[in-house]
Amino acid sequence: MQSVSELGYMGIGISDVDAWRDTATGLMGFEFFQGDDKNTYYMRWDQFHHRIKATVNGSDDLEYLGWEVPDRKALEAIAQQLEDGGVKVTWGTKDEADDRRVFELIKFTDPSGIPEEVFFGRPINQQAFYPSRPISGFKTGNMGMGHTVVYQRNLEEARHFYQDLLGLKITDYSTIPMPGGSRQMLFMHCNPRHHSIAFFETPPLPKKVNHLMVELNSLDDVGTARDICLADEIPITVELGRHHNDRMFSFYLANPSSWWFEYGWDGRQLGPDHKPERFETAKSIWGHPQLGSAASMAARNERMAPVPPNPQHG
Repeated sequence: MQSVSELGYMGIGISDVDAWRDTATGLMGFEFFQGDDKNTYYMRWDQFHHRIKATVNGSDDLEYLGWEVPDRKALEAIAQQLEDGGVKVTWGTKDEADDRRVFELIKFTDPSGIPEEVFFGRPINQQAFYPSRPISGFKTGNMGMGHTVVYQRNLEEARHFYQDLLGLKITDYSTIPMPGGSRQMLFMHCNPRHHSIAFFETPPLPKKVNHLMVELNSLDDVGTARDICLADEIPITVELGRHHNDRMFSFYLANPSSWWFEYGWDGRQLGPDHKPERFETAKSIWGHPQLGSAASMAARNERMAPVPPNPQHG
């Protein structure tokens, strides 16, 4: 079976360019630069041309995720796996590949309607990356851009799609206590990073994405970011702590599109013989005191969210 190898890039919609520029450069340490037209911007934090493409369209949400495979043969194999699983696959145009700075890509949607892409040909920038504030840099390499947590209507559908059609492996399940009953989260990996994607099971919500985690090379980089948040009154949504499953030392902050960044250090890496685990709580080893209230907020959002029709991904 062919597997994707890492989470390579994401596309997002934004409204406030100036706020995003300030957050990306003044706090996160990213490079932030103009794209191919006046409504696109790129964010970069390693040797890739970019890790995030931001389009000024007012959606303030995730637009797509891009997964890497090593070559065209692997891309064709992934396309066949998806089609055999009943998923409609479209090959990206040359303009779309040029926009992503890759050789070729395929496009499809997951069971909850999140647009996905798989590509080969890394969008490398021959110019060295220079962080926009004094930090030691980000841990990417063969582990991809970081991890993301997204909302899914049905955890079993998500598991089947990402495991059986994209080749990711189960890392663990965690139980999330919420008003009216507990929920499960599913964490999945495709390289040594503990998880490249995780799923929070909810009815359809206004946003697709919960957060994006970027991992720093130094504990001090995380601490100085927290100081910047306090000095500039940037909302810290979840305070410092260390997670129970991926052991990440981190805090969470609100970005200008009203979803979250997780800024972390020293995450757990998995060996090739890792077996799926189950955790009966989502509490951290220490800290992260707002995680429980964040779950309660998600429950309130569920009751308020309109229910769109089921997306067609097959």
